[in-house]
Amino acid sequence: MLKNIKIHLALSALLVLVCSCADDEGNYNYNEINEIKATGIEASYTAYTGEKLKITPNLNATLDDSTDPDRYTYEWVAINPVKLVMDSKTVIGTNKNFDAELKLPPAKYTVYYFVKDKVTGITWKHEPFTLNVVSSIYEGWMIIGDVDGKPRLDMISILPGVATPRIITDVLDVAGSALKLTGKAVDVECFNQPISSPLIYGIYVTTTENGTARLDPDSFGWTLAQNLAYETVGGSLPTNFGVDFMKSNGSGENLIYSKGDIYYYYRVLQIKYGLPQNKLESETKTFYAAPFIAENGGTFGTPVFYDQTARRFVRYSTSKGTCAPMPPVTGSETALDWNNTNSDLVYMTTSAFNQDENFAVLKNLTSGKFNLLRFNRALAQVYYKEILNAPDFGKATKFAVSPDSGYLFYAVGGKLYEYDNGTQTAKLMLDKGAEEITYINFNPRATNKSKYLIVGSYGTAGKLELYEVPPVNGNLILLNKYEGLCKIVDVAYRGR
Repeated sequence: MLKNIKIHLALSALLVLVCSCADDEGNYNYNEINEIKATGIEASYTAYTGEKLKITPNLNATLDDSTDPDRYTYEWVAINPVKLVMDSKTVIGTNKNFDAELKLPPAKYTVYYFVKDKVTGITWKHEPFTLNVVSSIYEGWMIIGDVDGKPRLDMISILPGVATPRIITDVLDVAGSALKLTGKAVDVECFNQPISSPLIYGIYVTTTENGTARLDPDSFGWTLAQNLAYETVGGSLPTNFGVDFMKSNGSGENLIYSKGDIYYYYRVLQIKYGLPQNKLESETKTFYAAPFIAENGGTFGTPVFYDQTARRFVRYSTSKGTCAPMPPVTGSETALDWNNTNSDLVYMTTSAFNQDENFAVLKNLTSGKFNLLRFNRALAQVYYKEILNAPDFGKATKFAVSPDSGYLFYAVGGKLYEYDNGTQTAKLMLDKGAEEITYINFNPRATNKSKYLIVGSYGTAGKLELYEVPPVNGNLILLNKYEGLCKIVDVAYRGR
């Protein structure tokens, strides 16, 4: 009996509760809010780094009379799913439409589009889409120079399957690199670097204030630990150490020059940059080296330096890390005394001409005349004569040697001459008028372009031209021209 009474009481209480709720219906106000939905965004996009991407979404708002154009704020956020770290989130845009150059390293990103209603305080998220950023810095010419007194790295990008190369100005900024160049442009080099593995590639960029920094070869990323100083023995060089230029005879073998000193790195023998190598084994002090190095085969030959103070050539031993005097030669009209040249070294390089001959231009201190010296890998002199019939040769600022013909090119202002040491005459090849020729060279590491003459000039902007050099002093043939660059200081080729 008691049990039945409890059940009746429970049912009565439940009935009262239900009736109360029914009687209270309509006492609450349910207000609709402004809802936002974006359309017109594709599920995926593919674009090159530095390429302009445009996305124009349509915003559908349920309760907006469109009287307030500043009612919303926007945010485009890219997330690299591979990087499970905080910095994988990058805000790439803050406008309603996305219309900007992509400054993201190559990767496949998930991108979110957020719209915040400032009236309601609610942020609406569009369905995420995929953004596949492809490298636009795969291969091509690297150009360092100055713009308005500041250094800049540009690139002429050559992409697989794309017929027309693309000019990328300020490629570090476009690639989103952490390296910010300051000071003055000095040097850029690209080759298999001497650390870890022959498969690791080195892109080295030098300015007067940054020193020499090594970029990640694919993303152009950079951290302080990638500076050249970290490739030394026990940090023997300062963090902001910078080269004037670098030479690489082969994979894992580098010679660098900086302010009269030369350093060497050879991975096979575990030799790292350390003490200056411009020192004779029989002497206690280093000598001031002229700013030229003839690699001369590296470990397969004998690199050659020039003692600027004593005015003598010296041969470098890669295994000993010191220099020695050159083999004795009696000086004459057709031979140069290596150890007593009485000359300033104006230019020296190793060329691919005639199985890697070395070319040196010297100015005799007594006569003031210029002479051309050629010697082979065995350090035998094969040519030594005065440079004749070469207009304004004493004013030349840039030099280069053709790997095919052995012609010596030199630039004076806006004029480019080709000197034939066989006929001992020079021919005017280019006259750029008011433009200044700021760079000439041949690049042995340029894929299928190693025999092309590279000419950098400057008028109102920098210009890079590639020329074919015909035999028998034929006129240069223009193959490619790229404009809108920095004032060119140095050029390298980023190969694959």
